[in-house]
Amino acid sequence: MDTIHVKAPRETVGRTTVSRFRMQFQAAAYAALEILSGKEVDRVYCDYHDDFVVRRTVDGAVEYHFFQVKTKGKANQQWDVAEVFALKKKGVLDTEEKLEAIRKSIAGKLFVHTLEFGEQCREVTILSNVHFDDDVHEVVADLAAGSSSKKYITQFIGKFADIVSPTKTMTPEEVEAARKKLSLLANVQHIGETLDGFAAAAHTAIYRHSEIELHQHEVERIATSLVTLVEEKSCAPISGLFKSGIDLAASIGLEDLLKVLSISTQVYQTLVDGGDPAAIKAASILQRKLKEVGATEAMIETASRHKVSWDVWVRKARHDSPEFTFDVLTEEIDRRCKGWLLAGGAFADLEDVIQGILESRIGKKFPTLDTDLVFGAICAAVVRRATR
Repeated sequence: MDTIHVKAPRETVGRTTVSRFRMQFQAAAYAALEILSGKEVDRVYCDYHDDFVVRRTVDGAVEYHFFQVKTKGKANQQWDVAEVFALKKKGVLDTEEKLEAIRKSIAGKLFVHTLEFGEQCREVTILSNVHFDDDVHEVVADLAAGSSSKKYITQFIGKFADIVSPTKTMTPEEVEAARKKLSLLANVQHIGETLDGFAAAAHTAIYRHSEIELHQHEVERIATSLVTLVEEKSCAPISGLFKSGIDLAASIGLEDLLKVLSISTQVYQTLVDGGDPAAIKAASILQRKLKEVGATEAMIETASRHKVSWDVWVRKARHDSPEFTFDVLTEEIDRRCKGWLLAGGAFADLEDVIQGILESRIGKKFPTLDTDLVFGAICAAVVRRATR
């Protein structure tokens, strides 16, 4: 008789641990998507110095944001001050054992980053799938303010330097800066035991940061790939590696995300170098549309170069020709591009489309136009149509 399903297992801590790590990976993957915006965030380190670390470059200076992911199994549970800070509301902070307990607490370990990284430590955050007790929020607020109406918090503030830096004296300015860097991120919806919440949040984040439209089957594939990517980066051996090796092995950069999104790095870089402000979106559209009509990777890379040449040509042509004449040309290109797409958009038919534009009345008014430029114009029209 099979009784394995009837008898209670001796312990299930392994399943709990796997679930916790899965949520940690989801949190890091979601944070990494901000890299797509091309703004301050440029790299996310996975399980390196902390659960994950977001790197920003602000006015040429590097800043790090450290995250500790802490989860609970039930949505109605909350984190209290004893769990987060190892603080007791009664008694006196008068022994090294009590200070050491705070030093080893969730928040205490995060505060160490403020000392080790100094001004480069932008912020330290406890991220959770559940809420924090009001007393926890009060401790965080009072630490930042430097004073409190509660005796146990006042003691914590007074002993802060001894807790965070027991062997090295901190200046008053360093103490104040460190106290203000702790934050809480509660009831986060993009982490969970399944990928459903993460997939939905990732879909929204990808569009917000890059305006890339995704189909549902793509969302599911990308969500799984992102979490798998973080897991691989979190588990990769880094012993003996230096800066570039650590970045490659243990962190996520733009190239990693482009691979997950199936966007050619070369196509993206060509568009960036050409001054395209929405290079990720344009690269994604070009690859999708041209692959659909049978273009090879080499053809798509060529297309990106010709689109850039067209964009450069347009900037000059707008000044060298009447605005109305130029608008008629772009209208003709859009009309023929639409006709080509509606007819099935076979890649082999593009040559006839391009030749038709060159030989049209409006095309002949622009003697500098050639096959490559008009091919770039068609590519630009494809991107433009996809964004309307």
